[in-house]
Amino acid sequence: MLGQVKNNKGFNLLELVVVIAIVGFISAVSYPSFSSWNKERKIRAAVKEVAALVRNAIVQTERGTFAYVQVLFSNTADTLIIESRGMTMASLVTKMNDGADAWNTAPSERCDTAEGNSSSDDNYWDTDNLSTSNEIKNAVYTIELKDVTTNFFGERAAAVCFAKNGKFYEGSDALAFDPTTGVPYNFINICRRSNITPICGIGFPAAVEGDLCPDAPARLDDEVALSRVHWNRFGNVVTSRYVNEFDRDGSGDKIWQCDNGAPKYKYD
Repeated sequence: MLGQVKNNKGFNLLELVVVIAIVGFISAVSYPSFSSWNKERKIRAAVKEVAALVRNAIVQTERGTFAYVQVLFSNTADTLIIESRGMTMASLVTKMNDGADAWNTAPSERCDTAEGNSSSDDNYWDTDNLSTSNEIKNAVYTIELKDVTTNFFGERAAAVCFAKNGKFYEGSDALAFDPTTGVPYNFINICRRSNITPICGIGFPAAVEGDLCPDAPARLDDEVALSRVHWNRFGNVVTSRYVNEFDRDGSGDKIWQCDNGAPKYKYD
């Protein structure tokens, strides 16, 4: 019996061109949404890490590991580095009892950002001292984030410091709202890092807890991906995201809008 002849006809050139065109169209339509989602995902992950480090530093004061803690921020060309440092109760009491110590004469300098010397015991922060036990040193942490940045630049560029029950609460450098008193800002901005935007396009407001609009996106089809980690002197730490607002002009084109008096942030 003769075998059945199979028809193995494949795609012709025209069909292949049509399929490729459809796939290309779908990719072009979906890519902006995917890109926006991916940027937001990386920012959210980084914000969670920063918030966790701040919370952990504050918890160490509640546990009695430290009497005074610092969260220090460095923003280099390719990495946002956040580290915590601590001062024990014995060291703090010594400073407070010495009327000539800078702790008493210059309160704005309490949240000292100077680099420690790990081969010395004369550091401001006990966690930098050579003889400090590993148990104490292991209570502080450092994280390095490659995908995000903030709105200031430089090594050891800003810091915020906390004590148990809010007894002391100071900021330094970029996070000092009032450099003469050390009153700190209550948040830090976090946004996506790129070659075009090495720092976030937003300044600091004129009030400790004030708001500002971020810079408008380069293209109207884009959105500003900006989040914040908020804190206060009593150890509450929360996060928020900027809510993009758009309107339409007479031609139906998108117009980016933001009211500097009341930009919208959604708390997570």
